[in-house]
Amino acid sequence: MDIRQLRYFAAIANAGSITRAAEQLDVAQPALSQHVRQLEEELGTQLLVRSVRGVRLTDTGTRLLSHARKLLSDFQAIRDDIQQTESTPAGPTDIGIPTSLGMLLSVPLALQVRRELPKVQLRIAEGLSGHTLEWLRQGSLDLALVFGSEKVAGLAMELIATEELHLVGPRDDPRLAELASGPEGNVPLAAIDGVPLIMPGRPHGVREELEAAARGRAARLDIVLEMDALEPIKALVAEGAGYTVLSPRLARHGAVGDQLQTLPIRDPEIQRSIYLARVAERPLSIAARHVRDRLREILGTLTNGRRWRPELTREAAPRPAATGTEA
Repeated sequence: MDIRQLRYFAAIANAGSITRAAEQLDVAQPALSQHVRQLEEELGTQLLVRSVRGVRLTDTGTRLLSHARKLLSDFQAIRDDIQQTESTPAGPTDIGIPTSLGMLLSVPLALQVRRELPKVQLRIAEGLSGHTLEWLRQGSLDLALVFGSEKVAGLAMELIATEELHLVGPRDDPRLAELASGPEGNVPLAAIDGVPLIMPGRPHGVREELEAAARGRAARLDIVLEMDALEPIKALVAEGAGYTVLSPRLARHGAVGDQLQTLPIRDPEIQRSIYLARVAERPLSIAARHVRDRLREILGTLTNGRRWRPELTREAAPRPAATGTEA
C-alpha cells in the first residue's frame, strides 16, 4: 500500500464513480480499477461495492477513507513545507462551520478565497457543531468552528468569541414580562420551569448547555417540540406556539427577527464559547493556513473583544403601533 493507491482510492470515494475519478485524475480507468483491486487483495477485504450507478464504500472502505484523508493531508503539509510555496498556496482545504454561523461566514469566506487564493480548492461543510467536531476528528476537515470547551482531547482550540443565551418569545408577549423578575429585567433560570419550549434535539450545543444549567438548578424543562431547523423554530415562537432559548445574535437574524423579543437568562448566566479548532498533531497545509488567516480576518470584523459586535446582537426596535388609517 502506497500514497498513490490511497490518493486514487480517496478520489474514487469522493467522486462516487471510478469513471469520474479516472477523468479527474487523468488516469486510465482500467489502471485505476487495478490499483483498487491490489489494495483490496493486500488488505484482504472488499473496500467498494460496484454497481451500474457507481460505487459505494463498505464499512471497511469507510474506515480506510478516514485514515487515507489524514495521511494525504499530512503528505500535502510535508510537501508544502519542503517546497516553501508560501507565495502560491494551492490544493484542497476543508472547513467546518456550524449552521448557526454559516449565514455570517460561509459566503464571505468563499468570496475572499476565490479572489485572493484562486488555486485553493475550498470546501465548506455546514452542520451542527457536534457533527463538525466529529468530522474534524475523522480527518474529513482541516479546520472547524465549534461551540464548547477549550479542552477537547487531541484538538488545538483557539477562542474566537463568546455569547450568552436568552429566552426568546413573541414581541410584547405578556408572559415574558411576568418571567422577567430578575434585576434589570432578566429571567432567572428557575423561572423557566414549566415554560413550553421549542428546542433542537441533541447533540445541538444550545440544548446540551441549557439542560446542563437546568440540572445544576434543579429546574424542569418543558420541551414540547423538537426541531433541528432554526428558522422554523423562530417562526413558531413568533406565532405564539412556545418559547425557545437562543443567542440574541441568532434571534434577531432572519425573516421573523423583528417579531421576537429576547431576555437574558441569569442565575446562572449561560455562556457559549466559539473556538477555531484543528487536530493538534496534524500540521495544516499552507493552503489551510492561508484560509485560516482569511477566516480570522472575517471573524475580526464581526467581533470586538471576543464579543459579537452590537449590530449583530442588538434586539430589533419595536414595530410602531398600527394606526386607523392603515389597511
